[in-house]
Amino acid sequence: MEKFVDLPNLPAGRVSHVIMSDFLSDAVSELRNNYHISVTVPEPIPEITGSERFHADMGVCHLGKEKFLIEGSNAPVKKMLNDMNAEYETVIGITAAYPLLNACINGNTIICNTKKTDKRIIDHAVSNRMKILHTNQSYTKCSVAIISENAIITADKGIASLCRNENTDVLLIKEGSIELKGYPYGFIGGCCGKLSPDIIAFSGKIKDHPDYDNIRAFSESHNVNIISLSNKPLYDVGGILPVC
Repeated sequence: MEKFVDLPNLPAGRVSHVIMSDFLSDAVSELRNNYHISVTVPEPIPEITGSERFHADMGVCHLGKEKFLIEGSNAPVKKMLNDMNAEYETVIGITAAYPLLNACINGNTIICNTKKTDKRIIDHAVSNRMKILHTNQSYTKCSVAIISENAIITADKGIASLCRNENTDVLLIKEGSIELKGYPYGFIGGCCGKLSPDIIAFSGKIKDHPDYDNIRAFSESHNVNIISLSNKPLYDVGGILPVC
């Protein structure tokens, strides 16, 4: 029987449903056909004109279990959550300058720009006694690849410093080498997501990343294997959000 992922981004078992942009159709096909994972593709966010308007990490924030916050006009995500009897609230006013749902929730910690994060996420963190780490980076979910509750990968030096101060194991990688249409480069968190406790999947060829050897070794040191979902270059698709 399917159940919702208890801890956002950290599935305790094999994932059966994700939310993900279909920009890389090869990656979506790989999930559906070879991993037998259902994929819900979000609609674009009306107030954003850049390619990130299609991104799951811009339009959806999973608070844990059956609770979600979603961008207000996202019909496919609404239908999927309704079919699954999830609880969700809608959010309006998401823009490139105010990516209200792009907060990184990892276990009992949330990394976000508190000035540009929806108040309901902050309230959820406070009521659940989560540790809130403020950063000036507004796109924290994009910027962080969550390996485990105690391990992350990022190219953001500010986030790396914050997390190391909280005794989180951090691999700091070079910026770049991830494509995102309309921008110089994309982000590591935007091209991946966990498919089980011991597998993290990347949208394209992770072996082509200049820090691949470090990424693989770091992940394996936390008992997580890395896979590529396509032979295309790594692309920031807005993350792979595990739902069930």
